[in-house]
Parts: sequence; C-alpha cells; structure tokens
Amino acid sequence: MPRTAEGMTPAGLRAMNDAAGNGAVNRVLSVQRAGGSGSGRHSRPEDSGSGRHSRPEGSGSGRRSRRDAAPERGPGDVVADIKTHVDGPPMVSYGARRQGRAHEEFWMRFPRFKNGEEAEETLHETSALLFDSMKGAQERAKQEDPDRDAEDANNREVQGMLINDRLLFASNFNSSVDTLVSQGRQAYGHEPSLPELLAFQQSQDGRRRGLHTYEAENLEAKLASYRRKNAAIATGQRGAGEQGRGPDPTAKVLQAQVDTPVIVVNIEDKNLRTMLTSSKYAGRVFLLRFAELDPRPKMLGKNKGQPKQEESVHAEQKLLLALSRAGVDPGQTATKPLAIMGKYRPCMGCAAALMYYRNQMGFGNLSFDENYGNYFQGSVNSLKTHLKHTMDDDYLAYIKQMVHNDVTSTPAMAHEAAPAEAVHRRGGLSLKVPGRLAARQADVTPSASDAEFDADGTYTRVARPLQDTWTVDTAPAGIGKGTATHKIPRRRTDKLTQDQADQLHGLWNGGAGADATNESRQRAIELLFNYHRSTTMSLKHLGAAIDLSDNRLSSYLTRYEQEGHWTHTPQRSNKPARGAASTTTARSRKKGAAEKQFSKGGELDDFGMDAIKETIRSLSRNDWCKDWERLHRGRSTGELNPTKAPVDLLAKLAQLRRDRRYNVPEMSAYLHTGKNGDNLRKAIKRKGEPRLAELEKGLDKGKAPARHQDVERGEASAAAAPSSHAVVDPSAYAAADQSAYAATDPAAYAAAYTASDPSAYPAAYTASDPSAYAMADTSSYTSSYTMAGTSAYGGESSASGAGHQAPAPEVPGFTLHFDPSTGQPYYLDDETGAHYVRIGGNMVRLQVQDSYDVDMSGTGGQY
Repeated sequence: MPRTAEGMTPAGLRAMNDAAGNGAVNRVLSVQRAGGSGSGRHSRPEDSGSGRHSRPEGSGSGRRSRRDAAPERGPGDVVADIKTHVDGPPMVSYGARRQGRAHEEFWMRFPRFKNGEEAEETLHETSALLFDSMKGAQERAKQEDPDRDAEDANNREVQGMLINDRLLFASNFNSSVDTLVSQGRQAYGHEPSLPELLAFQQSQDGRRRGLHTYEAENLEAKLASYRRKNAAIATGQRGAGEQGRGPDPTAKVLQAQVDTPVIVVNIEDKNLRTMLTSSKYAGRVFLLRFAELDPRPKMLGKNKGQPKQEESVHAEQKLLLALSRAGVDPGQTATKPLAIMGKYRPCMGCAAALMYYRNQMGFGNLSFDENYGNYFQGSVNSLKTHLKHTMDDDYLAYIKQMVHNDVTSTPAMAHEAAPAEAVHRRGGLSLKVPGRLAARQADVTPSASDAEFDADGTYTRVARPLQDTWTVDTAPAGIGKGTATHKIPRRRTDKLTQDQADQLHGLWNGGAGADATNESRQRAIELLFNYHRSTTMSLKHLGAAIDLSDNRLSSYLTRYEQEGHWTHTPQRSNKPARGAASTTTARSRKKGAAEKQFSKGGELDDFGMDAIKETIRSLSRNDWCKDWERLHRGRSTGELNPTKAPVDLLAKLAQLRRDRRYNVPEMSAYLHTGKNGDNLRKAIKRKGEPRLAELEKGLDKGKAPARHQDVERGEASAAAAPSSHAVVDPSAYAAADQSAYAATDPAAYAAAYTASDPSAYPAAYTASDPSAYAMADTSSYTSSYTMAGTSAYGGESSASGAGHQAPAPEVPGFTLHFDPSTGQPYYLDDETGAHYVRIGGNMVRLQVQDSYDVDMSGTGGQY
C-alpha cells in the first residue's frame, strides 16, 4: 500500500482519493516520497526492444541505495504477492470467480454529460459499435459455413487507442479482426473502410442471447444512440466543439480519411513504430493483431502437430504491447491527445497496467477510465507473460491501493438517474450499492447525451431522458452475492452397492461363460457415466468395479460424453469373474520355428551408423533426410515420423536388422524416431521388408529392380538415382579382361556390358549368392573404387576381408552419391545429370535402359 501522507489520517487520505482519483493520489504520494521531486518518468521497458528503463535519482520510485536494496524480485514473486491481497478480505468472489473478484460493495456510476471527455466518449462508443460489427460478421461467416466453429465466439471486448491523430482498435482474439475484414472484402469487393465495417450489425436474436430482457433493452438503447452520434460524425456535424461540446480529436480522425481502408497490422510488424508516429499515417484507422496468439501446432502429446486453440489477451494489453514492441517514446506522444477506452471499463489488473504506463513509463498524458471493474487472475497472468516489465513493486502498489483503499465500480443502466443520496466522485454522481446489485456487464458508464436529426438531416445534441430513478427496491438483479470463502469441490465418497458392482462387472467383463458384448459394454458406460455425474463416486472406485484404471475409465467417459457410443469393443479383461478362482495357466507365447523367434539385437556400432548415414546422404534431396541431417547436426529439435522415411532407407534398415542383428531401439534413437523404436519397427515391417524382398528378387534374376517412387515425401532423388543394382561390387568387374580397364580408351568397357542377355554378364554379377562376388581378386581396385566396407545390401566386403575400405573421392564436375540399397558410390554430372561410376581412375557413364540392362561408356577423362 502506498505510504500515507505525513499528517494525514487514513480517513482523510480516503476522502482525497474519492474526490480526486487514484492517479492524483499516487502522483501526490510519489512526489512526497521523492522529497518533492518530479513524477519520475522512465524510459522504455527492457523487453520492448528500445532500451532499459532507468530510475533516475530523485524519481518517484523511492529506491534505496544498492547496498541497502532488497534482493531483486521477479514477476512471479509480484504475482504471488498480489494473490495474497485479492484472495482474502475485503475481496469476495462472484459467480464462483466466473465474474471475478471484487468488493462486497460497488460504486455505481450514473449517466452524465462527458464535457471535457469528448475524445474518450467517442472512443468508447465507436469501440462498442465495432464490437457489435464483429459479432455480426461472425454470424455471416457462420451462415456461409454452418459447420464452421466460431473462432472468436468468446470475444468479449474491443478497446481503442487514440494516438498521434490516428486510431488503433484491438479485440481479445485475432480471429475477430480476421473475420470482420474478410466479410468486408466479400461484401464490398475491396479493402473495407471503417464506416463500411460498422455497417455490419449483429442480429437481434444474437445480441439478446444470454441476457435478461432489461439487459438486452439497455444494450439496444445504447447502441442506437451511439449509431446516431456516429452518423453525425460521418456527416461532419459532430466533433468540432459544437453545441456545448468541446473539441473531439477522436471524431476528427474518423472524419479525416473516411473512405480509406483500415490497416490490419500485427504487433510484431517492424514498421509499427512508423505507423504510430509518422505524420504519413495521421487520420488512419488500424485494426491490431498479435500473431503470437494465433493457433500453433502442438509440439508434444497425443495430438502432436494439430493446431492449438487460439489464445487471447485483454484488449487493453494489446494496445500497451503495441506501444512497448514498437518502441514508442513518451516524447513522441506528448503533444497530442493519448487515450485508451473501449466497450468495457478496464479490469483491476489492466487498470493497474494503465496506471503503470502513465506514471512509471512516462506517458503522463495517457487518459483512461480509472473507475475499474473486477479482478481477474487471467489478466495479471497474461501481463506477467507479455508485459513482464510492469510486474514490479510499483504495479503491486497499485493493486494494493485498489484492493484496500478503493472500491470497484459498476454502471447504472442508460435510463437510470442517480438518487438524491448519490455523491459527486471522479467527475460524476456515484452511489455505493451491494455487490449483488452490480451489473453483470462491466460497460463504461453511458453518456447522458444523444443525437437527433430533423427532416433535413441536421444534427442536434440533446439530453437523453433518464426515465427512472435508481432505488434498491426496484433495482434489477445483478451478479449475485459474493462469497468470502470459495467453494471446495465436493469429496467423492459415495460407494456402489454390491448389486451395482456385480452388474457393472458382468456387463463389462462378461460372466457365466459368456463374453462381454459391444451392447453390454455400452450399457456399462451409460451406468458409469450416470453414477459419476449424479453422485460423488470417484473414478478410482468405479474403475475398480470393472477392473479398469481410473485414467482409462476417464478417457472412455469423456469420449462417450463428446461422441456418444462407439462400435469398437475394448479387449476383455483377463481377470476372473468376481469371486472366482483364476483359471489362467502359464503358457509359452513363442510359437513356430526357433529361427523366427524374437530376440533382442545387438548394439548399433560404427559400421551400422556409417551404413545408415551413407544411405541417407544418397537420398539427400528427400525432405525426410534433410530433416534428419538438421537433427543430426543439432540444428533443430524434435522427432521424425519413421513411416514417412524413404522406403529404400527402410529396406536398408530391414537388411541391417536381419544380417547384422542390430536392435531397433538403437537404430530408432540414431534416426531420431523415438527411443523405444515401436514406430520404426512397424515401418520396417510394413514397408522396409517388402522393399528388401523386391530388391533381392531383382538381384536373383540378374536385373536391376525398378526404383521405388516415394510419393509420400516427394522424393526427388528417386528419379535422380541409378537403379539399385546398376552399380555392383567391384569384384564383379574382375571376371572381365583387366587389360580393358587399363586401356585409355573407355569405349573398350562397352563390349562386355551392352548385351541384352543377362547371361553375358560376368558370372559374379548374376550370382544370387553375394559371396560369389569374392571369386576374383579386386585388390587392385580397392583404392580407387570402394564399397565403403559393404557388399550388396550393406554386408562386409568379402573382396578385401572385413573392415572399411578407403572412401570414394570427390571428383571435380561431379556430385558424389551412394546407392540407398547397396551403399555403393556413384556420381552425377553437374551439367548433364548423367550417372557415372569411377573405375581405375576413369569416370564410366551408366545408361539404364527399359530392359534394366546397364550400358557403360567412358567419358574419356581420367580422375
């Protein structure tokens, strides 16, 4: 709580507060604490991107020296302190906190002429009209697509900011702005202006939904008055200080560029500061978005990848964020009116933030409604998240002042006059009333003025008749009585009778020799749902009756509530009927041949990692492989979906699993597809093993099998890679005359490889047994043409014994690749895209023909 002025009693301080307002009292106190110095304006906040805020010596912050200073407190500490003040007396909860927390008494404020507040009056009324237009646009969008969920159905308010002769409007949800502008484009065929958007109106049924009759009539009367005033502004008859009104800067902006389209701008826009300060944008109207609140894919959990629900913040906070993120300096707003007003009065948390910006941040000319409404914890939480620079002891002092030294406010209805006992407070007549009579809508207090037009369309400012005088006896019902102690959820202590438990167990698990059916389990779900909702039976107790965990039962009941019955019957429990002895006998789960039994494989060694890595890099154009490279190099985080991996890579994994006995979890961890490997195991089984069989079948026939086109990931490299066996083990070449390989004329290679009959190939090439590759000595080629230590499908090369051979060299003008199935190197010509292998230092071109025969011709070059 701010310190009491010297020599002033608490009652005197409260009387001064009632007469002058929070802002004035705080400024007086801050001056006294600083020994008579100024108000102590700060520069921009640390996280606004425009410099750290300073606390100059002698400012209103009253900071102690560094030696005596208390430990630095973070935003979380401030929020915790706030809760200690709002969770107890004098605050009470309304509507089980759905209506927030407030005092047991409210200041009810009555309609008044807002002379001297013309800009704020028009800003409030325009915001209320814009809110109605957003609801109308939402209805239009729903009519176009009846199945569409209304993203902005929970939108509660619109707030406007007058800054440097331009207007900025914000709502809770970005989608409210998006839907309104989208409907405007459809209706008018161009980017809409503000008058065109205000032409949208919510239907009467929609506007009255959820309101009592007297509340609906009050709302409609106010909107009708606001539209008449707006029409007077649009025709240029209101706003210049006419008929007893002062100048109205908000009206002047509305008139300045009346036919100019609104500008939709994100808080994150790098040009926002220019838009808020440059004379180029004077007279423009902006609709503000906060892109950080847009739906984003879930990163974890069952629904990973699906968009999250759109987030929201209080509209005033979006406007303050615009000042902060844009780096607007208080000096850039000091010479023009600066006001934030909207459909609703600010809640307690937002009012404290507005006070903070005016008094601590240096925006001394900021005008807003200081007659704040209820306290909502969500407002303070979002300030902690998005405007954390406000979460300090100064902000806490404002909350303490509002809780302990002031009272929340509520509006009277537009036709109600103040009774004789009302007092003049903060510019208007007010009366303390019981909280149960406070309005359910925290609207700004309406003006007592209205607009009329004669037959010629001439505007006249008139007083709106206040037909009734407010009394306790005739006051309509409000938000209800507050509760000092918050309700504790009832304890679930009820128990099933023995008959109920036996019935549920039989329906769910079957009995008397009969299995449970889909219909019996549906009946069990219905009974469980009713027991849980109409009694205090816990899920744990109900789940025990059918031998099911409380978490699983909760998921079944939630699904039943949302979708009704489903056709799948969960697997029957293996537990015996209640009271019966277990008849389950231990049995071996292993069936069939011993060689088919599962056994855990060995660890993934360097050889296996290299084979997997080379296969991936031979598919370097594949999106999945690119993602793996980023994860492998630590440039991104997360997991990959193994079912979307290239099928040739899965074939390689199937071959490694079979021949090298690597365990799947280790391969999965290396591939970043999950630690337990379950999903990778399924992918290998469903895709990798069939592809491996296809490749081996092609080898048995002495032909290169067709390449697999992976349409799932748009595998560009599939078309670029040669067929899986166009390049073979180097030992296969040894059966031909080695003198041909030493020839300088590469054309000599063609004779042995152009025949269409596979029997013309060397015996080792067509052998189905890979060990046949070792029949010839290839030691003379291991230095220039290598399998990176693998035979066909990644086994160790028998040509040179176990171990790794020298890696394939890079060749100028060519790009090195590795065949996804064999791991053998090949090259792509950078200019023509043709495929080559390197033999004896020469580049030999491969031509894959329709019959899968391989034609090899030399390039004439030696590398």
